[in-house]
Amino acid sequence: MPSENKFITLTPHTALKNLEKPYLYDIQNDEIYELNSDAYQFLLKLCRGEKPSVRKEDEAFIQFCLSENLIAFSETPLQRKMPLKPSPIPSLRYLELQITNRCNLQCRHCYLGESSHRDLSLKRIQKVLEEFEEIQGLRLLLSGGEPLLHPHFWEMNDILRNYPFRSVLLSNGTLITEEVAKRLRVHEVQISLDGMREGHETLRGKGTFEKTMMAIDHLQKVNLKVSVATMIHRKNLSEFDQLASFIKSKNIEEWNVDVPCVEGRLKANQEFWVSPSEAGHYLGYGYGGGFHGSKNNFTCGAHLCAIMVDGTICKCGLFSEEPVGSIEESLRKGWERVPRILLKDLTCKCPVMEECRGGCRYRAKVQGDLFQPDLFQCYARGILKGGE
Repeated sequence: MPSENKFITLTPHTALKNLEKPYLYDIQNDEIYELNSDAYQFLLKLCRGEKPSVRKEDEAFIQFCLSENLIAFSETPLQRKMPLKPSPIPSLRYLELQITNRCNLQCRHCYLGESSHRDLSLKRIQKVLEEFEEIQGLRLLLSGGEPLLHPHFWEMNDILRNYPFRSVLLSNGTLITEEVAKRLRVHEVQISLDGMREGHETLRGKGTFEKTMMAIDHLQKVNLKVSVATMIHRKNLSEFDQLASFIKSKNIEEWNVDVPCVEGRLKANQEFWVSPSEAGHYLGYGYGGGFHGSKNNFTCGAHLCAIMVDGTICKCGLFSEEPVGSIEESLRKGWERVPRILLKDLTCKCPVMEECRGGCRYRAKVQGDLFQPDLFQCYARGILKGGE
């Protein structure tokens, strides 16, 4: 326990969040700890720079926080800026921010289609960062196009660690040199890796595989956490076991495996598309929490929305044609208009619905009905068998 002249402070990589319930968020390790009322009030006093009296019943909690590196002792108090408004309900935890649609590749499956070389202005990006902090968000997903091609990327990069949320860069990896990796101030980089050399380059272009491999090495050399996103396509099905071994050997934090929707360039390259009955097996290769968490009674994505390069707000990037607002108005107002679907409204009533959360609503919509099951998940979880 601290002596009389010591203060207890939150460590720099932790933040107090008051969402549906109070939490302490470890930004660096992406861990969230639910707090009871007493613990929240105790930590709130630390954020105000106060020195709360330590009761006997507080000691076990303090020791736990010390062991997890969530708090530390200090000679002086360290005040934290706290949001003035409560979080909306449901809380907006994950925000995909499409800062540019510029890209250096011509991937055959890209749902965005051809680039129009548009960028979200730095001023608007800063407005979003401020409002995501105010709304008490957890993870900011910087996407594109290729985000590194934004003309003001490095100015944005330099201010990211000023905000109490986790920043994740979604990149194809081909522009990440050793010097770029050293300059990045994000907490994590998600690299697109769509197979081994043949499978990856068939989709993304010749020479991209080697650059992607080097990007992973450069990032891990500077101790940046790396996750991988893989799209299932016709040309990489035979490579998944080898890819899984490679990803395991690289100690990748999280592996997100998904299926591209027939949008954008994939409309002209449908020979890459894999049916639900074929793709279901491969969806089981991924691991980790994923970005589209859902809680309570809602379907997938209940805590996520996206901001497109034109500043419109939508349910996710795939729903870009159905905007619910604009960042010119406010992130909070746009988020409050995002349509949410309750699990009880789905036509599927299978035994794994609580785990599956209905799967992707956009895929369900493309399959014919927004309220029907996502067939890819039905096959992935064994509810449907191949040939049905």
